Amino acid sequence: MKITRIRIKNYKSISSLDIQTNGRLNVFIGENSVGKSNIFDAINWLLGPVYPSFNSTLPNDHYQGDLENKIRIRLYFDDGNFLELAEEWIDKYDNPKSGLNLTGEYVTDITRQKYCSAYLGIDRQILDYLPSNRWSLMGRILQEINAAFCKEKVVDEETGEEIYKSDLLKSQLRDIRDNTLFSVRDDEGNEVMKNFIELLQKESAKQLNKPEQEFSVDFNLYDPWNFYRTLQLLVKDSESTLEFQASKLGMGVQASISIAVLKAYSTLKLKNNTPIFIDEPELFLHPQAQRNFHKLLNELADNGTQIFLTTHSPNFLNLARFEEIYVVRKEATTGTYINCAACSDFITDLYQRHQIVSDYEAMMLQYMNAYEHTGDTQKANEAFFAKAIILVEGESESLILPHLFDIMKFDYLSKGITIVRCGGKNELDRFYRLYSEFGIPCFLMFDGDDNHIGTQEERPTIKKNRALLKLFGIEADFPDGNVHDSLLGFKSTFDVSLGLGTTSKGLKLFRLAKEKIISIEQMPSWAPTLAGKLDALTKIKASSVLVREQQIA
Repeated sequence: MKITRIRIKNYKSISSLDIQTNGRLNVFIGENSVGKSNIFDAINWLLGPVYPSFNSTLPNDHYQGDLENKIRIRLYFDDGNFLELAEEWIDKYDNPKSGLNLTGEYVTDITRQKYCSAYLGIDRQILDYLPSNRWSLMGRILQEINAAFCKEKVVDEETGEEIYKSDLLKSQLRDIRDNTLFSVRDDEGNEVMKNFIELLQKESAKQLNKPEQEFSVDFNLYDPWNFYRTLQLLVKDSESTLEFQASKLGMGVQASISIAVLKAYSTLKLKNNTPIFIDEPELFLHPQAQRNFHKLLNELADNGTQIFLTTHSPNFLNLARFEEIYVVRKEATTGTYINCAACSDFITDLYQRHQIVSDYEAMMLQYMNAYEHTGDTQKANEAFFAKAIILVEGESESLILPHLFDIMKFDYLSKGITIVRCGGKNELDRFYRLYSEFGIPCFLMFDGDDNHIGTQEERPTIKKNRALLKLFGIEADFPDGNVHDSLLGFKSTFDVSLGLGTTSKGLKLFRLAKEKIISIEQMPSWAPTLAGKLDALTKIKASSVLVREQQIA
């Protein structure tokens, strides 16, 4: 069962959200206190262990604390139904209702459970994922194993008859209980457990005003509805012979076991493949382990499990799968909102601008290729968390700009600015369109290469320049070399603009710049102006630059 769409109205910081989900991974990112947790809380309200109602809601649960803002949370599923919790809804007989409904009709908790999801919270405590918790991943796995167990049969060695394994287990556990566990006697030789049970039965019947023969109590070593429910997860220390309850170990170990449960969930390919919600998967994990966890989540998604997660780590992002990313923001007047990108819009944009026909696989392949050739995929992912992005062609700019900012005491990192090298002028347009679609303002720097005039490179250079300048409404063959609000196109090249008298690039140019540029007076003239434009850029939201319909000349 997969969620295809999420609609939330008037819940906490959310005035109105309408999210088209991805069938694989759905990665929600954003600053603290913008509403990521509110989105997950709303979903967990519907799909969590407690049947949802409005019995315990507070004014602060309503948008802007106004009780007139009626809460409505609706989840659409791929079976054609929607599960909705609403303070006001109308049934098929036009009767006003309040509470939970399934596609406009009252729903029992038994029916609701087939839509319910597994949740991995920020605590990563094994206590939350024990077999006894049917809402946990481990509980889900063991429920399915229990269902299979109850259907299997075995030949009874004593009678030769075929019986259910569950009946054989019950018989064996009763023998262990009666002959071993209940064999304890007091100093006078009395059977303690037998007397205890008789007293329980007698006094309980008395309290209920029932005859003793009509009321019985007993103790079992198993749950008759789930034989795996009472299992305990134990861990043995390799350096000793001791065994420990997993719930008593450190959070790092507990987090690792939680991830192992996810791996098992993926590998076993169980029928009860409901969505999984994970809060901050990076917790308690070093960077390498985070990347490994992200790989695991992709394997899980490839096997058909839909996953929702919130994260502050770029290790759980993949620009080459940008449709899986949801950037969460909040404004005082409109509340929590989301920026995301649809591949179909990029396909339309490409056709409208160049009459090139593409499809989903071809478009995503282009972005995957661009992503893998940036030279720094970590920065490309990190940019989704930025307040502003500087898009540059290559290594020279990404090395030297931080040096120039240091001299000016322009703390670009604290301002939330990320520098992304795009692997060449051809890819700048692609990255600019993508990040802008997520509402992240970009400053674009590129070489105008006017030194190509009169050479074989002049025409292709002009074509590239015009494409980039057109993003900013400029019709020209070459940039003017001035710093604009979101653009700096050098007339010639970045290295020439530094005034160092060299055409070196990369690390060699960086070393020379560190040696020659050590004060404000030695800075290139464009640098201070650039810092001011970048500072202003962090305070705005970018607009989409995709062409979604035919432009009229």
